[in-house]
Amino acid sequence: MANRYCFFNVDGLLNKKSDWKKPFTLNYGLANFFCFFLAEHDLIPVLTSSWRLGFNGAGDKDNAPYIKELEAIFDSYGLKISDKTPYLKGRPRDKEIERFLYFHRGKDYIVIDGNPDEYERINDRVYFINPNEGFTEADAKKADKLLAKAAASFRSSSFGLPL
Repeated sequence: MANRYCFFNVDGLLNKKSDWKKPFTLNYGLANFFCFFLAEHDLIPVLTSSWRLGFNGAGDKDNAPYIKELEAIFDSYGLKISDKTPYLKGRPRDKEIERFLYFHRGKDYIVIDGNPDEYERINDRVYFINPNEGFTEADAKKADKLLAKAAASFRSSSFGLPL
């Protein structure tokens, strides 16, 4: 199934907790593995991370340097970060994803994150990784199962309603 969004956080997913000593650090091994996963499943990446505040649009010359670095990795896999969730001050991440999906109906989605504290409500399309390890092969296998389940659920609904 094409045209599925993957909402993703950066910290704890594309880097490990041990990498957080320096802000906006990428772990290239994790980032490359995640991009391979996205490309393999034809997923459309959407930033949910605080990193999104430096993202103006795909390939935008005014994107923050850390976003340009992230985009270079994504580009090497033929991927573009398509968008970001809106910033809703004081609201949980699931509400930001819900708002995004409200304006982008008709697309299936999954969420991969390392911070359950950012969510008020969690459904079967949300997968939490261990931020001490980042996105691993074991996570990819579990996310594969989540994708299959989400695709079946999406096909049986009329709109693929959000969280």
